[in-house]
Amino acid sequence: MGRKHEPQAEKFSLHLGRNLVESRKRVGLSQQGVADRAGLHRTEVSLIERGKRLARLDTIVKLAGAVEVEPCALLSGMAWQLAEPKEGSR
Repeated sequence: MGRKHEPQAEKFSLHLGRNLVESRKRVGLSQQGVADRAGLHRTEVSLIERGKRLARLDTIVKLAGAVEVEPCALLSGMAWQLAEPKEGSR
């Protein structure tokens, strides 16, 4: 990835990518088809699907519309795990 992300953020990117691929295939679209519908470049769709780019919220909404699902479907299966509190942070 271009920027260093927290480990959980990287997991989210990979999970989003898998959900996008499944949704894209379900509606029978290519990456180019999704890109055209979402107003994005095909390369960006590819990077997101491979978990190489952490998508912004507006991009997730565009992608969801392109593959005909609610945005929450692309986020399905993700949950934040709380970190252990640091000493003296309470």
